[in-house]
Order: sequence, then structure tokens, then C-alpha cells
Amino acid sequence: MTMDHIDIRKEALAVYDDVTALRRYFHMYPEPAMQEYNTSEKIKSQLEKLHIPYQTIGETGITASIGEGHMKTVALRADMDALKIQEKNDISYKSKNDGYMHACGHDGHTASLLGAAAILKKYEKCLNVNIRLIFQPAEENCLGAKMMTENHGLDGVDEIYGIHIFTDIPAGKVSIEAGPRMASTDIFKVTIKGKAGHAAKPQQCVDATVAAAASVMNLQTIVSRELDPVNSAVVTVGKLHSGTQYNIISGEAVLEGTVRSFDLETSKHIQESIERIVSMTASAYGAKADFLFKPSRHPVVYNDRMLTERMYEAAEKLFGKDAMIHVPPMMLGEDFSIYQSKIPGVFAFVGAGNPQKGCIYPNHHDCFNMDEQALLDCVILYTMFGLNGGKDND
Repeated sequence: MTMDHIDIRKEALAVYDDVTALRRYFHMYPEPAMQEYNTSEKIKSQLEKLHIPYQTIGETGITASIGEGHMKTVALRADMDALKIQEKNDISYKSKNDGYMHACGHDGHTASLLGAAAILKKYEKCLNVNIRLIFQPAEENCLGAKMMTENHGLDGVDEIYGIHIFTDIPAGKVSIEAGPRMASTDIFKVTIKGKAGHAAKPQQCVDATVAAAASVMNLQTIVSRELDPVNSAVVTVGKLHSGTQYNIISGEAVLEGTVRSFDLETSKHIQESIERIVSMTASAYGAKADFLFKPSRHPVVYNDRMLTERMYEAAEKLFGKDAMIHVPPMMLGEDFSIYQSKIPGVFAFVGAGNPQKGCIYPNHHDCFNMDEQALLDCVILYTMFGLNGGKDND
């Protein structure tokens, strides 16, 4: 049998029940970034059952190999860490690890890659490439991909493919599109220093709260008035802390926020604008401002055009034209981009939303849950990536 004769959907359906059970197991036992010990052991046990050789990267990362020494190697990546969220779903496989939850679909990614691994191992002799399975820890804090690459997890790989499940995309829909797909995620912190005093004697004080509030409002003009309207970006102040008591004028306020953009030039412009606006605003109120900007730990997720065209055509044959949808680039961040900064790759979005099944809550919500049809679609995609990767483009 050749690769052209492999019925990917049929094979995915054959492993679907096992994949679903694995996903629910991972969901019940979520673990935070760099602490995915039980998850890692479960993955290893599954690989051993499939007779797939593997090695541990760091404490919890895993790479595994399928293939017979071909010239090219294609990597398939799944992330496996959970979030510090108390789950509120009333389901049989609810999180048993108090305070932690798989609220971003990583349980589905990991289970689906194991399902695809079973199929690819079954047809190992038909492969024209080597397959590198990458089970990555610590996506949520953007440390995992860096750790995997620094410890040779990507060595010898020619192309890489990844998947992310989203409940704000309907189940059964798939997005494989070229160019920028997810943003870089800078972080900033501003400390505004005024002069504290009694609330009844404002003339003796420099109110840091007022200066901070004005700064928040003024920062909203960066995107709306300093950037080209077709150049998307986000400036968000997510945290503002000022004062200790209702009748004390605060002498210090701290703002923390994030910048999301799709190119370094925009990121640099916004950084300079934040520093300028906050400094001048604070000064206008008689205060001073200290500014700290932390560049993104990862670049923009950018899908290689030639690889994307190849995989889109293959996916359209498997899923049908109606399933292939356009999803605009997201301002969310993903450290899959660290791999793409080294080798060409494609990152696909998979729909998991279904109001009839209660799958309506967004990723990172304490009621997040997926339509498990997404697991089947992910297995199909991972397998398709493996079977179609490594081909020379015309």
C-alpha cells in the first residue's frame, strides 16, 4: 500500500474512541507549565504501546520518531500544559487537580497527536519522510518551545506543523492560511510616582491615581491615531493598582499591560509611544513615571506560503470546501512561532464550538469545553501533515 491509498478519515475514526478517552484523562489531571510530570509519563506509556522510540527533553518534554531514515524530517507538535484556573464545568471528567484546568484545548492537542502517531506508525513503511513528534511543555508561559529547541528537539527537522483548537470557531471548520496568524505579545509596566497625603488636603499632594487614570485614557490613542488603520495592533492595560485606603491620596500607581502586533516595527513604535505618553501625562500632573518594556518571548506565528498552499489543498480534499474557512489573524500569542523562526511551518486553527453541546465559552474560561468532534479533525490534520510533509514544491 502507498500513501495515496491510505484512507485518513477511516483510520482516524478507528482511533477516535481511544483519543477521546486520552483527552478526558488529560483533562482530569491538568498540570501547569514545566510541571507536566503525570502527563509526560502517560504520553510515554502510550508511545511504548505503539513501539515508538522517544526521548525526554528537559524534565517533561518529549520527542519521538517514526520513519526509516529518510532524507527529510517533518515535525508534528502538540502542547500539553494547563492553566491556573478552577474549573466550573459539571462533567464526568472534570479536573481533579484543584486550581488547575485544561481551559485552552491542550489536552485535545496531545491526545490527537497520539492518535495520529498510531496511524503514522501503522503505515511507517509507506512514509517518504521521518516524523518527529514533539510533545511540548510550557506553551502558556512561552518557555516550552525555547527549551525544546535549545535542547536539540528540533535538530534535523525540515518542516513543522501544529494545531490549535478554538471554541469561537464552529466545530467541523478548519483554517489553514498563509502569512501572519497570531501576534507577538510584549509586556509593559509603568510606575507613576506622586506625593501621598490626606484626601482632605489635595493641595499638598500629587495624586498618582489621577495621573494613572489619565495615562490609561491617553494610551488609547496610540492605535487609533498613530498607526495606519490597516495595521492591526492592541494596547491593553490589564492591571492598575494605586492607593491603600479610601481617605489617602496615593503616592504611587502601577500600570501593567500588553502590546499585540504583527511586526517588529509596529512593536517598537508602540513602545516609544507608551513611554512618551505616560511620561508627559505624569509630568502634566506633577508626577514622574518609570517605564519597563519586556519584548515578546516569541515572534509572530507566520505560516509559510508554499507549505500552506500544499496543506490547504490536501485538507480541502479531506474536509470539503465548506469546512475550509477564513479566520482573521488573532492577537493571541503562541510560542509555536519560535519553531517557525528556525524552519518553515504551518499552524492550523480547528473549530470546537457547538452551542447545542454547551461548547460556547472561549479559551481560558473556567467553563471552557470542546465539541469532541474537534479531536477527530485534529487527528486527521496531524496525520495529513505527516503524510504530505516533506514534498518538494513545484
